[in-house]
Amino acid sequence: MTGPMSSNEFGGILLRWLSESRSGKASALRDGVRGQARAWGLELKEYADWNWMRKVAALGFIDVDLRADRWSVAPPVLTRLPHADGLALLTGARTAQIGTRVAEAAQEWMELITVPDTPEAGEAPLPDTLLFQYEDPLTLQHAAEFLGTRYVPCAAMQLMELLPQAAPGPESAPPGGSTVNTLEKYELRFQRFVPVERDDEDGLYRWRGADYARLTRVRRNGVFHTVERETGVYLELARHRAGAMRWQPESGKGRAGIGRLLVDRYAPLPALHERAAVLCSGFPPSVGKQTQVRAYDNVPRALAEAIAASLQQNLETVPRPVAAAGGRTK
Repeated sequence: MTGPMSSNEFGGILLRWLSESRSGKASALRDGVRGQARAWGLELKEYADWNWMRKVAALGFIDVDLRADRWSVAPPVLTRLPHADGLALLTGARTAQIGTRVAEAAQEWMELITVPDTPEAGEAPLPDTLLFQYEDPLTLQHAAEFLGTRYVPCAAMQLMELLPQAAPGPESAPPGGSTVNTLEKYELRFQRFVPVERDDEDGLYRWRGADYARLTRVRRNGVFHTVERETGVYLELARHRAGAMRWQPESGKGRAGIGRLLVDRYAPLPALHERAAVLCSGFPPSVGKQTQVRAYDNVPRALAEAIAASLQQNLETVPRPVAAAGGRTK
């Protein structure tokens, strides 16, 4: 991965390298994202390397286990988008061989739609989204065989059956020793972690461990439990009966069962939940700078309800967008 590259090639070339390398250390990948960005003249803001990894995992290209400090490339998959007018998404590994097959198919018989990423300033560009237009779903099995991928009828809806229920994990030791001075507690009113001196109340805590890794634990009835940060935030939301999730049906005729999943930015979805939402469209969520909301498009109501229920959220339905002059919505 050397030589001058334009920014719109960044994601594709990095994905090609990941696909050929197959696996590695997550910490090394984060360093690699930032290092390659510098080599290509991209100035990344703080945490842009982590944001890139999170989005690429949500898009189904890689799997990341931060606790084990490992990443691995996901198997290549061709899958239908739910209720998307004959569109299928190519995700997972994108090796040189798969790239060649895609180019051949697009030139000869397959309608290929390539959508480049347009990142915000300071963010690392993602790989292009590859969508295939089809008329008969039966042709997708043959297309997958030609491309060298697996065909999954609808990955987003299949993931709905695998969503874990938000719950505290196994019991864990409380903070102790020299790590206590890094102790923070999640405060819902501030929507973030704030420094505290004691851990004598139930809630969500984090601190730096002996190896400087950040540990997140939830305290319930005086007992600490392991928990992922995202899940812990939703457990706190549930404890305070606070909502952070809404669903808005589309305005088009016959589209009442499809809509946008709106999630408050301070409550990011856990990894598997986010992948299910992202694979409904093949694109990461849009983020409103004013509203501070992540919006996932083309999400069936049934999936939105499953995501909410597994995170102990009551899904609120908001009104459809109102059609404005010229047929556009607002």
